[in-house]
Amino acid sequence: MTLMRSPWFWYVPSLLLCLVAANQQRLVSITALSPWAGGGFGMFSTAEMRGNRHLHAFALRPDIRRELAIPASLYRQVQQVLAFPSEAALRALAMKLAEIPTPDSGPVAAIEIQVWAVRFARETLQPSGVLLQALEVAIDSRENRAAEG
Repeated sequence: MTLMRSPWFWYVPSLLLCLVAANQQRLVSITALSPWAGGGFGMFSTAEMRGNRHLHAFALRPDIRRELAIPASLYRQVQQVLAFPSEAALRALAMKLAEIPTPDSGPVAAIEIQVWAVRFARETLQPSGVLLQALEVAIDSRENRAAEG
């Protein structure tokens, strides 16, 4: 006995694909999701590839702003942040970067993370940097609390 499904069932895969594509495009326009991530439906419509984004991280202390070298152990997390620089992802990376020692004395007050993309002018194709997302995360360490008390 063969089960016959009604014709509406045939459209479910197409409908789901359209919903995933629409959600991916919404995230690209609202949250700086890379067009190559989240389904990749926009990857051929842009020159923005994985290598066109970069990250800068800074340790902030009173009167000191030092750029941090990102350790290789955080490579995977940095790649995820570059693809989808959400506030939660930036905050999690900042907490890991706060543990990196710097030559400055005293505890780190905050970590600032910036995600940049390279964009090309339509007429001249001249590249320029565009800040996609930035977040400064206050670090509440024991050393900071001891200094305040």
